[in-house]
Amino acid sequence: MRPTVGVVIPVYHSAPYIRGSVESVLTQTYPVDQIVLVDDRGDDDSIEIAQRVLAEYGREHILITQPSNGGLGRARNTGLAALTTDLVWFLDSDDEAEPDFVDRLVSVLVEADAQIAVARTRRVDIDGYTLGIDEAEPRHAVLSGERYAREILCGRAKAYACTKLFRREILGERPWAQDQAYEDFASTLALALSVPRVATVADPLYRYLYREGSLSTALSESTFDLFTVEDQVHDLLRSRLGDRRWNREYVGFRYREVLTSVAHVAMRAAHAGGQTPLSRRAVDRVRGDIALRDLTALWAGRRYRQMVFAVMVKFTPRLYSTVLQWR
Repeated sequence: MRPTVGVVIPVYHSAPYIRGSVESVLTQTYPVDQIVLVDDRGDDDSIEIAQRVLAEYGREHILITQPSNGGLGRARNTGLAALTTDLVWFLDSDDEAEPDFVDRLVSVLVEADAQIAVARTRRVDIDGYTLGIDEAEPRHAVLSGERYAREILCGRAKAYACTKLFRREILGERPWAQDQAYEDFASTLALALSVPRVATVADPLYRYLYREGSLSTALSESTFDLFTVEDQVHDLLRSRLGDRRWNREYVGFRYREVLTSVAHVAMRAAHAGGQTPLSRRAVDRVRGDIALRDLTALWAGRRYRQMVFAVMVKFTPRLYSTVLQWR
């Protein structure tokens, strides 16, 4: 039987982009059966534009209005509760997917009897120019869930929710972390570890919009949520797999996704507007979290760039900041 597909689109501050996002759902070669819009209470007309596009195409949809802005994870969980389809897709309202995104992911998922199907990501700027492909080409068409989790930890795969189709039954009620930024990483890792098989598509079928001022490029209190993600990943690996067997991958993740990310955002904010108490606090937190004993695991994992980062930021943060400024 043909699996049914539903999409959850949290809508927040995306008025310039949401028409393209919604149209990329409506023009899928494999029709999307249910569309849920979650109004996360932005102060622009994003939700009105989204509904206007759906009306132009004559498509019914479900609209859920949050009582107040609750963040992406909470909006996804709220929208998920309204879906009754076999498969679930989560789409960010400033991104787009290629017309055959759903078709190809459904095909590989069914063929492999997998629980998750994933495509690669094309990162684009606001003019539509390709900046790069975020993930390495998958080594196999089908991976075990544990192998895919390891690929995420190693940085070969990305934990983005939106590049994937999920079987509804593996998601539960609230799969996404709530009330924090960077809600994808630990949540996707936990989902991968919970399933036997993940099917992959080598082509970049998802278009991720990179723009200045976004969460990943601007320093704010939300930047510190990366340390919450670090704790979540640590607890997940300890409870399910044991620290020692995954220590090399965990240390690599910690330096690549958390410490380097926080330091770079803080230093670049200081380059742009001068050092602030927030940027100093971020760099000091990173320096305090760098442990020289980690160099052994970084060396064993051939994480030479992270080794250089660790030594320079620990002992010569101003020099590292200067080098970063001219990169």
